[in-house]
Amino acid sequence: MTDTSSQTPHHLVPPTEGCDARGRYAAVGFVGYTALMMVLEREMRRTGGPGIIPFELARTPARAESIMSRWGPRGRRAARASLWLDFGYMATYGVLVSLHVDRARRIFGHPPVPVLMVMGAVAGDAVEGVSLLNVLSGNRIAVYTRRAHLAASIKFALLAAAGGYVAAAQVRHRGR
Repeated sequence: MTDTSSQTPHHLVPPTEGCDARGRYAAVGFVGYTALMMVLEREMRRTGGPGIIPFELARTPARAESIMSRWGPRGRRAARASLWLDFGYMATYGVLVSLHVDRARRIFGHPPVPVLMVMGAVAGDAVEGVSLLNVLSGNRIAVYTRRAHLAASIKFALLAAAGGYVAAAQVRHRGR
Protein backbone atom coordinates (compact mmCIF):
# COMPACT_ATOMS: atom_id res chain seq x y z
CA MET A 1 0.00 0.00 0.00
CA THR A 2 1.36 3.41 -1.02
CA ASP A 3 1.24 6.34 1.39
CA THR A 4 -0.23 9.19 -0.63
CA SER A 5 -0.39 11.70 2.23
CA SER A 6 3.09 13.03 1.44
CA GLN A 7 2.61 13.17 -2.35
CA THR A 8 1.94 16.46 -4.10
CA PRO A 9 -1.68 16.72 -5.33
CA HIS A 10 -1.89 16.09 -9.09
CA HIS A 11 -3.12 19.61 -9.92
CA LEU A 12 -0.12 21.12 -8.11
CA VAL A 13 2.53 19.05 -9.88
CA PRO A 14 5.06 21.38 -11.53
CA PRO A 15 4.28 21.69 -15.25
CA THR A 16 7.66 20.28 -16.32
CA GLU A 17 7.13 16.95 -14.56
CA GLY A 18 5.18 13.95 -15.80
CA CYS A 19 5.62 14.22 -19.58
CA ASP A 20 9.20 13.11 -20.07
CA ALA A 21 9.07 9.42 -21.08
CA ARG A 22 5.39 9.49 -22.03
CA GLY A 23 5.94 12.57 -24.13
CA ARG A 24 8.90 11.05 -25.94
CA TYR A 25 7.02 7.83 -26.68
CA ALA A 26 3.98 9.76 -27.85
CA ALA A 27 6.12 11.98 -30.08
CA VAL A 28 7.91 8.99 -31.63
CA GLY A 29 4.56 7.28 -32.32
CA PHE A 30 3.14 10.47 -33.79
CA VAL A 31 6.15 11.09 -36.04
CA GLY A 32 6.15 7.47 -37.21
CA TYR A 33 2.46 7.53 -38.04
CA THR A 34 2.81 10.92 -39.73
CA ALA A 35 5.54 9.54 -42.01
CA LEU A 36 3.31 6.62 -42.98
CA MET A 37 0.31 8.87 -43.56
CA MET A 38 2.41 11.17 -45.77
CA VAL A 39 3.25 8.24 -48.07
CA LEU A 40 -0.48 7.71 -48.63
CA GLU A 41 -1.05 11.45 -48.99
CA ARG A 42 1.54 11.59 -51.80
CA GLU A 43 -0.11 8.59 -53.48
CA MET A 44 -3.47 10.41 -53.53
CA ARG A 45 -1.86 13.53 -54.97
CA ARG A 46 0.02 11.56 -57.64
CA THR A 47 -3.34 10.70 -59.18
CA GLY A 48 -4.01 14.38 -59.86
CA GLY A 49 -6.48 14.62 -56.99
CA PRO A 50 -6.11 16.36 -53.65
CA GLY A 51 -4.93 14.88 -50.39
CA ILE A 52 -7.20 13.55 -47.68
CA ILE A 53 -8.05 16.85 -45.93
CA PRO A 54 -10.05 18.31 -48.85
CA PHE A 55 -11.97 15.01 -48.91
CA GLU A 56 -12.62 15.31 -45.15
CA LEU A 57 -14.03 18.81 -45.74
CA ALA A 58 -15.82 18.11 -49.05
CA ARG A 59 -19.24 18.91 -47.48
CA THR A 60 -21.25 18.18 -50.62
CA PRO A 61 -21.77 14.85 -52.39
CA ALA A 62 -20.78 16.46 -55.71
CA ARG A 63 -17.44 17.60 -54.29
CA ALA A 64 -16.76 14.20 -52.67
CA GLU A 65 -17.62 12.37 -55.91
CA SER A 66 -15.42 14.75 -57.90
CA ILE A 67 -12.47 14.03 -55.60
CA MET A 68 -13.04 10.27 -55.78
CA SER A 69 -13.28 10.47 -59.57
CA ARG A 70 -10.02 12.43 -59.80
CA TRP A 71 -8.32 9.91 -57.53
CA GLY A 72 -9.39 6.91 -59.59
CA PRO A 73 -8.99 3.39 -58.14
CA ARG A 74 -5.37 3.96 -57.04
CA GLY A 75 -6.15 7.15 -55.12
CA ARG A 76 -9.27 5.66 -53.56
CA ARG A 77 -7.20 2.70 -52.31
CA ALA A 78 -4.70 5.11 -50.79
CA ALA A 79 -7.53 7.14 -49.20
CA ARG A 80 -9.12 3.99 -47.78
CA ALA A 81 -5.78 2.85 -46.33
CA SER A 82 -5.20 6.34 -44.91
CA LEU A 83 -8.62 6.36 -43.25
CA TRP A 84 -8.08 2.93 -41.68
CA LEU A 85 -4.63 3.92 -40.43
CA ASP A 86 -6.08 7.16 -39.11
CA PHE A 87 -7.69 5.23 -36.26
CA GLY A 88 -4.21 4.48 -34.92
CA TYR A 89 -3.05 8.00 -35.75
CA MET A 90 -5.86 9.34 -33.56
CA ALA A 91 -4.36 7.50 -30.62
CA THR A 92 -0.90 8.95 -31.21
CA TYR A 93 -1.92 12.57 -31.65
CA GLY A 94 -4.57 12.18 -28.95
CA VAL A 95 -1.98 11.13 -26.38
CA LEU A 96 0.58 13.72 -27.50
CA VAL A 97 -1.86 16.65 -27.52
CA SER A 98 -3.43 15.47 -24.24
CA LEU A 99 -0.03 15.54 -22.56
CA HIS A 100 0.54 19.10 -23.78
CA VAL A 101 -2.93 20.21 -22.70
CA ASP A 102 -2.46 18.54 -19.32
CA ARG A 103 0.82 20.39 -18.84
CA ALA A 104 -0.88 23.64 -19.83
CA ARG A 105 -3.78 23.16 -17.47
CA ARG A 106 -1.31 22.59 -14.61
CA ILE A 107 0.42 25.86 -15.48
CA PHE A 108 -2.97 27.58 -15.22
CA GLY A 109 -3.95 25.57 -12.13
CA HIS A 110 -7.11 24.34 -13.86
CA PRO A 111 -8.84 21.04 -13.16
CA PRO A 112 -8.42 18.28 -15.83
CA VAL A 113 -11.45 19.45 -17.85
CA PRO A 114 -9.45 21.01 -20.77
CA VAL A 115 -8.21 17.54 -21.75
CA LEU A 116 -11.81 16.86 -22.82
CA MET A 117 -11.14 19.08 -25.87
CA VAL A 118 -8.71 16.48 -27.13
CA MET A 119 -11.09 13.62 -26.42
CA GLY A 120 -13.77 15.47 -28.39
CA ALA A 121 -11.38 15.99 -31.30
CA VAL A 122 -10.45 12.31 -31.40
CA ALA A 123 -14.14 11.33 -31.21
CA GLY A 124 -14.89 13.71 -34.08
CA ASP A 125 -12.03 12.19 -36.06
CA ALA A 126 -13.46 8.69 -35.51
CA VAL A 127 -16.92 9.77 -36.72
CA GLU A 128 -15.29 11.44 -39.70
CA GLY A 129 -13.27 8.31 -40.55
CA VAL A 130 -16.24 5.96 -40.42
CA SER A 131 -18.28 8.42 -42.49
CA LEU A 132 -15.60 8.75 -45.17
CA LEU A 133 -15.14 4.98 -45.38
CA ASN A 134 -18.87 4.83 -46.11
CA VAL A 135 -18.52 7.54 -48.77
CA LEU A 136 -15.70 5.59 -50.43
CA SER A 137 -17.92 2.50 -50.41
CA GLY A 138 -20.74 4.44 -52.08
CA ASN A 139 -23.06 4.23 -49.06
CA ARG A 140 -25.44 7.16 -48.58
CA ILE A 141 -22.86 9.58 -49.94
CA ALA A 142 -24.92 12.72 -49.22
CA VAL A 143 -25.50 11.80 -45.56
CA TYR A 144 -21.97 10.60 -44.86
CA THR A 145 -20.26 13.48 -46.68
CA ARG A 146 -22.14 16.03 -44.58
CA ARG A 147 -21.47 14.03 -41.40
CA ALA A 148 -17.75 13.79 -42.22
CA HIS A 149 -17.59 17.54 -42.88
CA LEU A 150 -19.27 18.37 -39.56
CA ALA A 151 -17.09 15.93 -37.61
CA ALA A 152 -13.89 17.18 -39.30
CA SER A 153 -14.86 20.79 -38.61
CA ILE A 154 -15.42 20.00 -34.94
CA LYS A 155 -12.13 18.07 -34.80
CA PHE A 156 -10.13 20.93 -36.32
CA ALA A 157 -11.84 23.54 -34.11
CA LEU A 158 -11.13 21.56 -30.94
CA LEU A 159 -7.51 20.92 -31.93
CA ALA A 160 -7.08 24.62 -32.69
CA ALA A 161 -8.57 25.48 -29.28
CA ALA A 162 -6.23 22.98 -27.61
CA GLY A 163 -3.27 24.50 -29.47
CA GLY A 164 -4.28 27.99 -28.38
CA TYR A 165 -4.65 26.83 -24.78
CA VAL A 166 -1.17 25.27 -24.85
CA ALA A 167 0.33 28.39 -26.48
CA ALA A 168 -1.30 30.65 -23.86
CA ALA A 169 0.12 28.47 -21.10
CA GLN A 170 3.59 28.69 -22.63
CA VAL A 171 3.34 32.50 -22.72
CA ARG A 172 2.23 32.54 -19.11
CA HIS A 173 4.93 30.09 -18.02
CA ARG A 174 7.69 32.06 -19.75
CA GLY A 175 6.42 35.28 -18.22
CA ARG A 176 7.04 34.03 -14.70
